[in-house]
Order: sequence, then C-alpha cells, then structure tokens
Amino acid sequence: MSLNTIQVVNFNLEGITHDDFMGVANEVAPNFAPLPGLIKKIWLSDNANNTYGGVYSWRGQDNLDAYRSGELYAGALANNPSFSNLSDKGFDVLQGPTSVTGDLKDGSPAYIQIINFNLQGITHDDFMGVGDEVAPNFAALPGLISKVWLSDNANNTYGGVYYWETQEACEAYRNGELYAGALTNNPNFSNLSDKGFSVLEGPSRVTHMK
Repeated sequence: MSLNTIQVVNFNLEGITHDDFMGVANEVAPNFAPLPGLIKKIWLSDNANNTYGGVYSWRGQDNLDAYRSGELYAGALANNPSFSNLSDKGFDVLQGPTSVTGDLKDGSPAYIQIINFNLQGITHDDFMGVGDEVAPNFAALPGLISKVWLSDNANNTYGGVYYWETQEACEAYRNGELYAGALTNNPNFSNLSDKGFSVLEGPSRVTHMK
C-alpha cells in the first residue's frame, strides 16, 4: 500500500514509569487503529533516555491534519500531563527511493532508527537524484526490513525511517562504510540526528504492524 506522509512523534514521560506507559499504550491502542487514513503506527520506546512516541504512516497529509485537529490527539498527546517536551514532525515520503527500499522482506521490526539532517550546498532536486542513485545500496543491508525516505522541503529537513529486524543489525550499519560515506562524512548533510527505539510490540500490532 502506497504511503504519502510520515509523522514522527516523541515525548518524555513525566510522573509515570515505563511500565505505566506500557499499560496505557496497550489500553489506548485500539483507539488509534480505526483512524481514517492510518496505514500503521509503530509505538516507540527508548527507556534509557526516557523518550517515547510513535511513527505514523498516513495515506496523505489531510489524514494527518485531521488527526492533529481531533479529540484523540488532544487527549492522548497535546493535553496529556504525563508527556513533556512533545515533538511532532511531518514528512513527505520520497516515493522513488522508497520504492526500492520499502518492504524488503516480511517480518516485524524490533528496532526503529530515525535519521534527520539538513541539506547544505545541494537542492531538494539534487537530493532526489542522490536518493534514487544510492537506494539500491541500502536495499542490500542485512537485517533491514524497510527504509522510508523522508522530505520536509519547507524546513530543509530530510532523512529516513529504518525498520530493522534487530538492534544489532542497525548497529552494524552504524559502524559500516555506507553509514560513514552516506551520512557522517557527507559534506552535503548538516545537523545529523540519529535516534534509535525499541518497538513496543503489543500496541504496535493493534495499530497494524505486520
């Protein structure tokens, strides 16, 4: 199924524990499952850094906008006293390279990697060309289930959501030549951010994770 918009939500817990959040997530997940236009939501946990959230895959920006304007968003996120430092970012999906690296294999991800950066010295169209050219190199990464390529042209923010079979597979990528050449040593990318999360399997399966 084609997806057009990715939403990345992060927050810190305040006044509740990891186990408390797990209970809440399992309880409220069925409220997210029927949201119009939601293809899937992966629930995220970085317990060590007290960072949680979700990656939402939407059919379109209008579906994301409707969710942000609705009661569920207000009650579960925006007005939730147990969540602080809420971050909510939306991205267009770059269909060309994503068609190469999306749905590489069956299976449920155990680890999600979210990478963002700004372009420096190249344009959006330049980056589109680079993405199409290098996508096959990412498709060959061991343990990668899917990579969705992201673009927020208005804010000059780009990147990807990587769905990994294991955290170990992600760490091997982080320590490899492709990561160094394409990301850390790339003169055209600035303000690189690389965040990793464990997948909360229970609520994620309710919200359409395979």
